[in-house]
Order: sequence, then structure tokens, then C-alpha cells
Amino acid sequence: MSDRQLAPLVVLIDTAACCWHAATFDLSGNPIPLLRSDEGNLDPYLGQPFDEQISFLRHRIAGVLQRGCDRLFARHMKASHFVLIADGNFPEADESVTPRLAEHFVQWMMNPPVVYLRAPQGFNVQDAGDLEVIAGDFPAEIASIVQPGLSQLVALQNDAECWERIAAPQR
Repeated sequence: MSDRQLAPLVVLIDTAACCWHAATFDLSGNPIPLLRSDEGNLDPYLGQPFDEQISFLRHRIAGVLQRGCDRLFARHMKASHFVLIADGNFPEADESVTPRLAEHFVQWMMNPPVVYLRAPQGFNVQDAGDLEVIAGDFPAEIASIVQPGLSQLVALQNDAECWERIAAPQR
């Protein structure tokens, strides 16, 4: 039996800046920043054929989830749900890249479950209606943790001091 606190691992995907931020929330709903990438971390998908775009994004985001789980483990926490939130579709990509990527994670990563959400108006989420479910289920108990604290989490995105920076891999 694990004494680890269950918590959602949330990954914000900034499609315009091609970067990501991974965080969780404490029992009071306060955001806990974990990791962030530099702008352009997701750039290598640009200009690639469709299948290579999917492959790159799938592997990069899976790596983010693994690192996020490692950081949760160090805090005596365990991911109860993976919540991927993109602020739109990936630029310069076929419009089916986002739903195909979302379906991949939902189908292949079942424990913990995955939900892939899109925030079409950006990360300024006021209520659950501001988040569009692309794939997976967004259970009320997870939404009640993530949605209220999302604006606080977004406010921390520009505070580099509270995030562990993950440098882009060298090509």
C-alpha cells in the first residue's frame, strides 16, 4: 500500500511558443510548478510529414509525463490522472494532428488515465465550458481540482524561478 498522495499531473502545451509546463496541485488546490521547457522545445515537428509529426510529439510529451511522474515521486506524490491542456492546434500542422495525438495518449496510457483538453481562448479558463475535451474523460473530481487553480498556474508560467527548466535536447 502506497502512502503517496494522489494528484493530477497537468501539462500546459503552449502551441504558439512550442513549449510546455508540467505541474500539479496540492490538496488545497494550489498549483505546484514542476518542470518547464524553453520556447521552441516542440519545434522539431515543424516541416515534417504527418506521421513524423505525430511520432515526435508523442515521444516528447511522453517524456514530459515521465519526468513529471519522477518529480511527483520525489514529493511523495503519485499521478492520479494525466491532464494535457493545449491552447490550440499545433501551428503549421494538419488539423488532425491534435486529435490523433490526443487519441494516442488516451488509448495507450490507461493508468493513470489521460484527458487531452484544448483551451481555444487560451489558458484564461473561467469555467469548465472554456475547456474542450479532445479525447478521454475529464471526471468531475479532477476538474474540481484543475479548473479552479488553472489561472493561478498560468500566472506562474513567467516566473522562471519556480520551475525546473528542462533544456532542449541537442540535435
